[in-house]
Order: sequence, then C-alpha cells, then structure tokens
Amino acid sequence: MIRQRKIRLAFTLVELLVVIAIIGVLIALLLPAVQAAREAGRRAQCINNIRQFGLALHNYHTSRKSFPAGAVMKTSPTAVFASANAELLPYFEQASLASLYNHNKDWEKQEFSVAPTVIPMFRCPSSSALNPIYDTLLGGVALGDELNRSRYGLTEYAYCTGYTDAFCARAGVKPGTIPPTQQGMFNIAWGASLRQITDGTSNTFAMGEASTDSRWKVCHLAGCDESDLVPGPTGELPTPEIGWIIGEPNSSSFFSGLGPKGSIFGCTVERINKYPLTDTFLDMPQYTVDYGAFNGAGAASHYCAPSYEGGRHSISSFRSDHPGGCHFLLADASARFVSEDVDMVAYRARSTIAGDEVVSE
Repeated sequence: MIRQRKIRLAFTLVELLVVIAIIGVLIALLLPAVQAAREAGRRAQCINNIRQFGLALHNYHTSRKSFPAGAVMKTSPTAVFASANAELLPYFEQASLASLYNHNKDWEKQEFSVAPTVIPMFRCPSSSALNPIYDTLLGGVALGDELNRSRYGLTEYAYCTGYTDAFCARAGVKPGTIPPTQQGMFNIAWGASLRQITDGTSNTFAMGEASTDSRWKVCHLAGCDESDLVPGPTGELPTPEIGWIIGEPNSSSFFSGLGPKGSIFGCTVERINKYPLTDTFLDMPQYTVDYGAFNGAGAASHYCAPSYEGGRHSISSFRSDHPGGCHFLLADASARFVSEDVDMVAYRARSTIAGDEVVSE
C-alpha cells in the first residue's frame, strides 16, 4: 500500500520570519530613494516658486523702472503702506487680491480679508509651516485687534538687503545711505534699479529662501546663539513665521510685547542656515539718530552702520529645509542652489549691488 504524503499548506514560523525580514530589508533600501525623490520634487517646486518672484520683479521693473521698495513709506519713516509682496500682487496674477489692497492706507489698516489670503507659491513645500499662520501677539499687542488681525497668509521667501543688517531712511521718506559694497537690492524705502546693479544681474542675489518651519527657533540680535534662546511672551521659544503683507520690521517699539520675530527681509551678515536664527529687529533710537544725521553736519559722509560696525539693528539670515543649502533668486530672474558651506567673502559680495564678486556653489 502506497502512503500519501501530507501536503503542507502554510508557512512555518521560521519561513514567515525570513519573509518579514526580507520585506523589511527591501523597505529599508527603498525608503531613502523614495524620500530623495519626494525631496527632489519639493525642491523643484520651491525653485519654481522663487522664479515666479523673478518674473514678477522684472515685470514690475519694466513698468516702474526700478524694483519695489521692501517697505513702501509715504508720509513718515515709521508708517509702512505696503510690502514688496503687496506691490507685486498684480504681477503674481493676483488681480482680485490686488484690487482689494488700498495703497493709501497702512498695511495694518487693510480690509480684514486681505492679510489672511493664502498665496500658495509663497510657501516652500519642504517646509511644514502652517499656512495661514495665527499671530495673536501681533493682532493684540501691536495692532490692538486680536480678533480680526491675527491671521496671515505666509511667506517663506525674503528680499535681500545685502551684506548689511541696517535699516535706513532719510527725510522725505527716501532711502538713507548704505555703501554700495554693503547695499543689497532691497531695504525699507529702497528698491534698486537694474542700472544700479554694477556687478551684473547674474552675480547679484535678489531674494533667498526664508523657511518658517517651526524647527527654526529665533534669538535676539546678530551673533546670538542657543544660550540666548528664551521663551517669548507666549511662553514658547519664538519661531520666525511672517505674513506676506508685513513689510514693517519688528522694532523696539513693540519688542517687549512681541519678542523676537522674522520678517520678509534676509541678509548675508551671518551664514546660510545659521541656528538658532537671528531675529529681524529695527532699533528705533538708532533709526531716529540716523534719520536726523542725514540732515545735519557731516550728512554727506554719514551712512547707516551694520551690526559688525556697531549698529544695533539685526536682519535674519537665509535658511531652508533642503539639505545643505538654500535657493536664491538672482537679479536676472534665474535661480540656483547655494551651499551652506559657501565661502563667506564671496557669498556676502554676491548679495550686494557692487561687490565685484565671483562665487562658487
């Protein structure tokens, strides 16, 4: 009689463990590739966003013969009517939003629906920052209207002030003097024209990434480090998120109530991806002294000094959530990635309108 062999219909425990181990190894091998592919897609979108700024800036320049001021002031050196972002709205294909913006009113007096409007291209997809953001301190402390003035559409791209963190204006609400070897394309009351960029447009930064991801914590004044990180008025460590509408830097007038803040400005005084991030801060006493000095004796030789020459202002550095560096928009509307290990002398020179530089990425 022939015995029939039993047919085994299930895996043994050992075989099952082997299969699970193989699947785990395959996932471990594939996951970095998947993550890299996703990051490549996010970087592509991010660089496309910043190129859109370049097109808008050049269309604005064609119409106005200069780039927009980082902060538009008309009546006094402390009343900001619009940020460069607001000036560019018609050139971002945001005609309906642009029609709501009243350029004869300060930015904080615009219709309630303007500031919270989310413009998708203003946020880098590599960042996990919320959009819109909720800033109850700004709404309540600085603007006196926490209910209606606390929600803002985000921006994560900053206008380059150059190798200076000084804010500067003179009588007539005109730009004060900053040496061309320090001066960037933007500042309050200042937007360069193409003819003023003597380095050549392909050698000059116009903008750079300015992530507001919550992992970026903010300390006060240039040179600050982790020992200077202190909780803000909310009890949490400050983070740099900022609304696209806000061209007015945080200042000594509001610092006690707001704590360290970011802004729509970036400079090259400190390295790319410096952590913790230095805040953007306008020291009102220095600002007032500089403003008056342009009308007094020695006005012809006076200029607004950066922090490394004793100035008391500060402007945040450029930073991103991409590994190893940051995307920058150049004055010719091209964009490129610059390593966080870039030579600082060349990096700083490239941020100015007259640095005669060549930089290696």
